[in-house]
Amino acid sequence: MPGDKLKIMVATTVYGFSDQIEQICATIDSYGGYEVWNSHLKTIPVNPDISNAENCLNAVENCDLLLGIIRPRYGAVIDGNISITHQEIRKAIELRKPRWFIAHRDITIARKLLKQYRFDNDGNPATGFSYKPTAVMDDIRIVDLYNEAILNDIQPEDRVGHWVDEFFKMGDILRCVQTQFQDVNRVREIVN
Repeated sequence: MPGDKLKIMVATTVYGFSDQIEQICATIDSYGGYEVWNSHLKTIPVNPDISNAENCLNAVENCDLLLGIIRPRYGAVIDGNISITHQEIRKAIELRKPRWFIAHRDITIARKLLKQYRFDNDGNPATGFSYKPTAVMDDIRIVDLYNEAILNDIQPEDRVGHWVDEFFKMGDILRCVQTQFQDVNRVREIVN
């Protein structure tokens, strides 16, 4: 229905970022046309008979669009071998949900610097590579998540829905949020 609010899922790790998540979600909410879903804000519809990860994945299935924020902290790994945030973003891509991503600059830099150690000359995973958590990035799977968001396994000319903005400070995120979501009618057209 044209007057209904669009359900936007904001998927991101929480630890050390909660105040910024609150600001991002409040900014989106201020545009008036969105119902903001985020686990930290406790605004995700929850079924108490299933796991946290399942509830988050159900939210991805039932939202209209997704904003994924990829930070240098990987987040909670509860079900399976990837974080809940990674699962959410992977699910949004799989479902071809209208989605917008923004990734911390340190991830793009780490991706470029570590590529020579992670892969051989033919692009195959290098043997013997291991990554230890650092103050810059706590898990190498963050780079894998970024690669999934940009659809790195698809030839560049065939990629659609792979735009990932880069941020370094909170103002960068808020500028992207404003640019992408302030015009609710434009987003509604994309979703429809």
